[in-house]
Amino acid sequence: MMLAADSARADEWWGWTMLELHRTETTNTGLFLGNRLDADDGAYVQIISPRHKQRVLPWLDMGAGLSLLEIENLSEGGRFLQFRPELEINPHLDLTPRLRLDLRNRMEWRWNEREEITIHRSRHRLQLGWKTPDGTGPLARVFASNEWLSDLHRGQWWENRAVPLGLTFETSKHTELDLFYMIFSVRQQATWRHESVLGTYLRVRF
Repeated sequence: MMLAADSARADEWWGWTMLELHRTETTNTGLFLGNRLDADDGAYVQIISPRHKQRVLPWLDMGAGLSLLEIENLSEGGRFLQFRPELEINPHLDLTPRLRLDLRNRMEWRWNEREEITIHRSRHRLQLGWKTPDGTGPLARVFASNEWLSDLHRGQWWENRAVPLGLTFETSKHTELDLFYMIFSVRQQATWRHESVLGTYLRVRF
């Protein structure tokens, strides 16, 4: 209901999909696909990214990815590719049998097509998730998170992604769907610009 009430005022839509190709108790290998549409600024971003995660300790996961993005300005017509290797170190803590705290730490090396200057960045996301009791229907989890991103060239925190509420639904035996609302903030010189985002994240297990 919260997502429907805010849909008329959302500035962006983000749609993510993870195709889990191989999964065990300690590993997860898949293909991440994403679309991002900014209705106000006229930006359209597509991403494809093979990714692998490995449990190295009971409380620690490590991951690697190799992303290719196509970034287009719909209002001006410009388009370029971005190549992005990624490395993650992700600790997590089970506060209770149903309540879990995750910290995702990702380093991204970014190369833009036809640009000599690269803009590498670090990302850190703190997420709190609560699993619903059995027998409560398709709603499997409620979560909230905040992610802050730093520009390593300027040495500055320049982007923030706050999710005050997200919902995970078990849509079938092999699929899960996240619905979330995000406050997307970008630093422009000394001020911050804020936009609202509606997002979906579909996970498919083969």
